[in-house]
Amino acid sequence: MAVPLHLGVNDVPSVKEIFGFGFQQAMLCMSGLLVYPFLISNCACAGAAAVQLRVQLISATFVSCGIATILQTTFGLRLSVLHGPAMAFLPPLLAYKTQNHCPYTDHDNVPPEFWMGRMREIQGSLLLACLVFIFVGMIGIAGHLSNLIGPITIVPLMLLLTTSIVPTIEEKLSLHWISLVMLLVVVLMAVYLENTRVPIFYYSTEKKQIVTTRIRLFGQFPYLLSMLLVWFICFVMTITDLEPYNGAARTDNNVTMMVLRESPWLQIPLPLPFGMPKISAGIFFGYVASVFASIIENIGSYDLLARTSQQKPPPRDAINRAIAVEGVGSLIAAVSGVSSGVTTYAENIALIHITKVASRTTMQFAGFVLILLGLFSKFAAILASIPDALVGGILTMGISMIGGVALSNLQMIDLKLCRNLSIMGLSLLLGMIVPLHFEKHPVDTGHFEIDNVLNMLLNIKMLVGGMVATFLDNTVPGATRAQRGFRDHLRGVSSESDVSTSTSSESIEVLSSSDAYTFPETIQRLLRAVPLLQSLPILPKLTKSQYKSNRV
Repeated sequence: MAVPLHLGVNDVPSVKEIFGFGFQQAMLCMSGLLVYPFLISNCACAGAAAVQLRVQLISATFVSCGIATILQTTFGLRLSVLHGPAMAFLPPLLAYKTQNHCPYTDHDNVPPEFWMGRMREIQGSLLLACLVFIFVGMIGIAGHLSNLIGPITIVPLMLLLTTSIVPTIEEKLSLHWISLVMLLVVVLMAVYLENTRVPIFYYSTEKKQIVTTRIRLFGQFPYLLSMLLVWFICFVMTITDLEPYNGAARTDNNVTMMVLRESPWLQIPLPLPFGMPKISAGIFFGYVASVFASIIENIGSYDLLARTSQQKPPPRDAINRAIAVEGVGSLIAAVSGVSSGVTTYAENIALIHITKVASRTTMQFAGFVLILLGLFSKFAAILASIPDALVGGILTMGISMIGGVALSNLQMIDLKLCRNLSIMGLSLLLGMIVPLHFEKHPVDTGHFEIDNVLNMLLNIKMLVGGMVATFLDNTVPGATRAQRGFRDHLRGVSSESDVSTSTSSESIEVLSSSDAYTFPETIQRLLRAVPLLQSLPILPKLTKSQYKSNRV
């Protein structure tokens, strides 16, 4: 039997629990929300203006991800989902950076029209790709894809995503030896000290005395604590001049201090901050590939989250609705200037597994916290002053979590079948060989735009590997859907039934108390009142008994 949840999806915690668990979820995703603005500012080639650009991107990222989180938990999947920048959108950006060499250094004064032009091109291409995201969800393609995409596809795709970011990680880790210190501290806190309980003293108003409690401080806030510790080490190195002037680990960079002083206390991220967007065919198609890779990744995350929340697998309408809302959240991020779509954060699913708190109310509060932090632009300026060298250690641990989540899907697959092993192995290998070949021997048709698009797509490892895995898994015979990792036997379980079944390594229990995907009664009444809404792929199909209920 699975360990019972402390708070189920539909449970409303006390105010104290909402603040505690919600704030914890917001803090856990902070490192992921920080890394992407640093990477984008490098792709923009903004030179000395990079720190100012980071402040703008950090604010926009926090606000847009907070809004996307609230939309997804309320109207989309309705499980306890937290959204952040999707790493699936990073490979096209890295390919764009490779094809558009930056002629400036980090200390040069780059003309604003140069780097803003690049940001407009990235933003416009993402905006158009997000419309594809919404379209796939609204017309029901995502639900059909969920029948084709299982763990055998998800495992190689997510592993290829991690390998495609390895060069960027290596580049960041090579900036300064403090990057390795950052990585070691994160590993120490997140792995070695994860279950260490630290005594915390506080004054109890009930007992009228100072009492102590023990909490898993390092396991709950590993990224935040490690970042603060290494940041302090960099500060000490700066004031003692152990780090030379303009060194990668200094905290008193002149541009950073100027931005920190001049940033307003409160600022609302405005739409289209870089001007009228432009579209580049190469990065647009690269982003479209990222959209489908993100959809595959999210379908796997939804099923993992459902298992963690002790719910049945998401029905087709919930998947369609969730992907459509992901598209809306990504569109909000694109309009705000964030050069990435949004995705479900695996780290927060892992935290739900640890805390046994799956309440959507706590995640909605986490989204509200992210919005407040984003509006407080002084906070964004402080975060933007983090030495670039620290990003390498955080990024390494974050990407390793994605790889770990990918491997966790193996428990659903029958690994005794040679068919399953061959498909995953071949997908991984071709996903690395094909991009490597076209990196050395680019496509040359004589038409610049066609060459640009093909070279962009063929250099994205997760796209190549994901397509190979999807095709082979759905055409090679020799395995049932259960052996391929699908949980079809639970997808149609009603909310009145209680089902418990075993996989190769765990017991999956579906709670009988509630159906997390069901809308509140007010919306259910609207669905009963307007039968035409039943034709929309994003809305649940009501049974005859549900139609008859509450008809007075």
